[in-house]
Amino acid sequence: MKNLIPIILIIILTSLSYHAYSDEVQIESKDINIINDGNTVLAKEAQIIIPKENMKILSDLANYEKISDIVTFTKNVFFNDKKNNVIIEGDFVKYERKKDLIYSDGKTNLNIENKYKVETNNVFYDRTSNIIYSQEETLIEDNKNNFYILKNGFKFEFFKEIIKSKKSIIIDKNNNKYIFENLLIDLKTNEIAGKELKVEFEKSYFGNKNNEPLLRGRSSYSNEDELKVYKAVFSTCNIKNKKCRGWELNSDEFKHDKNKKIFEYKNSWLEIFNYKVFFTPYFNHPDPSVKRKSGFLAPSYSSSESLGVSFSIPYFKVLSIDKDITFNPRYYADKSFLLQNEYRQALKNSNVLSDFSFLIGDAGTKGHFFYNQIGNIKNDLDFELNLQAVEGDNYLKNHKLTETSRLINDDNLLISNLDLDWKFTDASLNTSLKIFEDLSRNNNDRYQYIFPDFNFSKNIKIPESYNGKFNFNSYGYNKHYDTNTMESVITNDFLFSSNQIVSSKGISSSYNVFLKNPTSYASNSSNFEENENYDLYGTIKFDGSLPLKKKMDDAIHFLKPIASFRYSPNGNSDISSKSVLLNYNNVFSLNRIGVSDQVEGGESLSLGLEFKRTDLAGSDILDFKIANVIKPKENINLPSKSKLNKTRSDLFGTVKYNFTDNLKIGYDFSYDRDLKHSNLDGLYLDVNLNNVYTDFYYYTTDNDLGRSETISNNTVINLNNENTLKFNTTKDLIDDFTEYYNLIYSYQSDCLSIDFNYNKSFYRDGNLEPNESLSFLIKIIPFTELGVPNLGRLIRN
Repeated sequence: MKNLIPIILIIILTSLSYHAYSDEVQIESKDINIINDGNTVLAKEAQIIIPKENMKILSDLANYEKISDIVTFTKNVFFNDKKNNVIIEGDFVKYERKKDLIYSDGKTNLNIENKYKVETNNVFYDRTSNIIYSQEETLIEDNKNNFYILKNGFKFEFFKEIIKSKKSIIIDKNNNKYIFENLLIDLKTNEIAGKELKVEFEKSYFGNKNNEPLLRGRSSYSNEDELKVYKAVFSTCNIKNKKCRGWELNSDEFKHDKNKKIFEYKNSWLEIFNYKVFFTPYFNHPDPSVKRKSGFLAPSYSSSESLGVSFSIPYFKVLSIDKDITFNPRYYADKSFLLQNEYRQALKNSNVLSDFSFLIGDAGTKGHFFYNQIGNIKNDLDFELNLQAVEGDNYLKNHKLTETSRLINDDNLLISNLDLDWKFTDASLNTSLKIFEDLSRNNNDRYQYIFPDFNFSKNIKIPESYNGKFNFNSYGYNKHYDTNTMESVITNDFLFSSNQIVSSKGISSSYNVFLKNPTSYASNSSNFEENENYDLYGTIKFDGSLPLKKKMDDAIHFLKPIASFRYSPNGNSDISSKSVLLNYNNVFSLNRIGVSDQVEGGESLSLGLEFKRTDLAGSDILDFKIANVIKPKENINLPSKSKLNKTRSDLFGTVKYNFTDNLKIGYDFSYDRDLKHSNLDGLYLDVNLNNVYTDFYYYTTDNDLGRSETISNNTVINLNNENTLKFNTTKDLIDDFTEYYNLIYSYQSDCLSIDFNYNKSFYRDGNLEPNESLSFLIKIIPFTELGVPNLGRLIRN
């Protein structure tokens, strides 16, 4: 009976929550087993607390060996070292108290001071020296979203915050990859030192997702302010299907200034296809995170027959967060100096772009000023302002400023204007004040003033029962030109367009009712009658067609006869000399005579026929269109070239036939109404064979349209994905005169562009001379470009 009492007590104690105290190791468990004369404690679903070390450990199974003072934890281990703020999670963790050493076998996750998350295997944690180390591949993520992949093990002195590794990969928050050997990282100062650095930048880091940007070096050092790489090789080129990169920059020292955000290179050789082509003692450019950065831009060389050789070195200056300026000085061999400037500013509701220059030389002082501002005054009101002025009629042309300015589109015509555009729910109003200056004309007649110039359009709501839509359009201008010529015009258009109506027989029809009310006041004008003039024109137009479709075994046929009848009770003034040609694209339009202040007088019937053959997939095989205009009587006031002045027009149309996807032909024609002769023929041929594409276009007019005959060709040969040859030319066959031809070789890759362009042009105009040029341009993408626009002249000189 006495022996039974201790056994009962043990059973009771082990069935309840159990607290064991041994050398301050506290074990809590609902299922505990004490063996080996009390020297071994096995606990399931255990919670271990070691107050002296300020530790708390949870696991599915704990094994405490009192003699060796070793605690082993198995499965779902959560080891919290509160003293050092280190958490270890794994399936097997051993703690040797005498050595104060923790070992985790297998996959292990650590959280150190809530700064670093560690994923590794077989890790050792020496609490005495505050070192965590492993021989296995390890991933560390810091609280700044940087990743450290330590390939051949690591040693982490976490109180000093120093990591050492033989081979490591660091992936920063921009997804750039840094590969080091013999790496040392001081996480407190963000200093990194290593050997044999390799940086694999994120592919689109430099603006092109096809890049494979790479930086290599013998050794490197980095901190919060800078990254230095010694004996560096840098390139953005990919090497897919290539023996070498398109270009590389070999430098004694590469530096990334993180504060100034620039890349700097010292004593560098530029290699293209492994050949050294250019040396520079110093070179820098903004890093890719910079949208704007002050500094020199790519220099350029140019030459011309009249001005000789010139050289320019542009400089870009950031003035503030919302404005910048680009200085582009140009130095000529005759000691002339031209300074061209581009100024940009972003305002609250608009953007300003200005281009201005001045020239100092033997020919005197000349210059130009161009100003553009685009924005909105309020949500429904947009505006554009342009100011253009030049001192020296041939200044823009002689110095080819259209090539170096984003604002100069024409070196002969200046346009200053203010445009205001209102937008309403169902209407719009566009107004403009314009001043034109034609630099090729004498001082008295070179100016043309138009103010105002306006266009108002409104969709007027009508009942749905009308089955159509109604549009009102009012437009006009007041123009003063040729010193004493004045024109004031206002035109009001009223257009009702019906909905498409489809009958039970499949006939599709629609109609238009159109009224035009032009009013003009003119003085000394050849376009309008003198003084006040008022007219009212009306046109009714009815369109009908019968679309037909037939499916064959291997194709689908479409046939559509079209008829368009129009009638205007009004006549029109004499526009017989107006150069209007009818073709299938404009014959059914409401304003096929191409004038804004009149309508086509009288009545006419336009007939057309369309036939199309497609394969079962819907690709065109044959497309044929033909049309003709019939009138009851002649109207000598209508354009004679179009034959709208006759009772029957030419028979005109187009044919397209696709033999295959690689061979296509087409034919445009206009035959005399009596089929006696052809007035217009246009024949084109497209051939696409593997990597060769060529097209020929032959165009001729004769008889009623006057005689002309030309042929042109455009050929592209893709030697491979990167090398291309292009050739194009046009020749006048009547005079056996070649207008021009171009031969272009182009190499294009993700990081390098090379172009050789041979151009020869011939002119019969006495004011222009034949020109022959050989130009060369190489672009190191995305940094700079080097080119010679007239290599042939440079070689001759």
